[in-house]
Amino acid sequence: MATAWIVRAGRDDSYDELALDKNLIAVGWSAAGDLSTTASPSEVRKRVRAAYPEVEQRAVESYTVQLVAFRSKMSAGDIVLFLRRTSPDVAVGRVTGPYEYRMDLPSGIRHARSVAWARTDVPRASVERELLALPSLTTVYRINQVESVARLERLIEAKRMPTIDRPVQPEPADPPGQDADSIPFTNLRRNLDYARSLATAGQHLDQLKVGAFEVSDVYRAAWVQSVAALDHWVRQEVRARMLRLVAQPGVQKPKGFTSFSISLGLVEQVQAGTRTLVEALDQQLREQGHLVYQNPDKIRDGFGLVHDVKGFWDRVARVLTEQSGDGVSCTGREVQEQIRQIVQRRHKIAHEYDEDPEDVTQKRPIDGAGTTQTIDYIEQVAAAILEVLNSGNPVPDGK
Repeated sequence: MATAWIVRAGRDDSYDELALDKNLIAVGWSAAGDLSTTASPSEVRKRVRAAYPEVEQRAVESYTVQLVAFRSKMSAGDIVLFLRRTSPDVAVGRVTGPYEYRMDLPSGIRHARSVAWARTDVPRASVERELLALPSLTTVYRINQVESVARLERLIEAKRMPTIDRPVQPEPADPPGQDADSIPFTNLRRNLDYARSLATAGQHLDQLKVGAFEVSDVYRAAWVQSVAALDHWVRQEVRARMLRLVAQPGVQKPKGFTSFSISLGLVEQVQAGTRTLVEALDQQLREQGHLVYQNPDKIRDGFGLVHDVKGFWDRVARVLTEQSGDGVSCTGREVQEQIRQIVQRRHKIAHEYDEDPEDVTQKRPIDGAGTTQTIDYIEQVAAAILEVLNSGNPVPDGK
């Protein structure tokens, strides 16, 4: 049985068309140069370190692992699941050639392999189990589950687009071996996958020329769902981390945590022994469930309760830039502005009927590609935030 891989598209919108038209898959980190004669991980690591001297060591290791996988472990006959940027659908095909460093490709994506695409319109919901296993900031990922590889084999061999067979028994609430730290983020990804399913449905209804209702409203529902997923995740992530902190007496706490207020009524219950401090904090947080974590400043302040992160958005932007490897950089200011624009569009949809200011009889245009990019961006920003929170190495910087 062949090996199966997931490869994520770069952040340039032209990547999808390039990959599908030229029958190839390509990844970034081009500054590492041609790896045709460089096979060992240690040699690749040296190339990466020399090419990217400014990135942190964990990024060097990430680049190395993915480049080695793409250059040496991926083989002709392997299955590739390609996460497109400009469509909620994914493409699936087979690798047909060896590793190449192609100078005819854009400067950001020159590590390439030829691929015979079997189909380009696979709904993401059909491969949800496989995609949930993909780390949010990873470009090249090997699918290790035998049953997943077998299902993808059937998908490629089918004459028509089939419905991927789902397990009869419901999956557990959390993947096996998952610890409490990852539960909020896993829930975020599931919520975002639901939003992607809506975007996929909208695209297919659009292709069918359904006239009974305005198909673009399905994309709008997906957009609103994705922002709600972000808001819910921040709240749940902050709550989980605060409860862990309060359960560790004697451990140094972040400044925001130590200044957090609990009602006197709950304090009295703790003093009386009818509630533990953990229970009291949990109750206080639940009573503050009306707080909205959508504005970048509010998100930063929320995480300030659980981590003394200085230069929060600049550090998030650095993670996004380093992990992408496609030559596209961003700043903290740009990340904040992108989130603001996403949230403002959500408000237009929810409160103003998404009215087009140029023509009040129409709604503003929206499509599956833009909606999918928004959903993916929210997931990647959240993953970058987790990297920052878990790094434990705040640096003095601006907000």
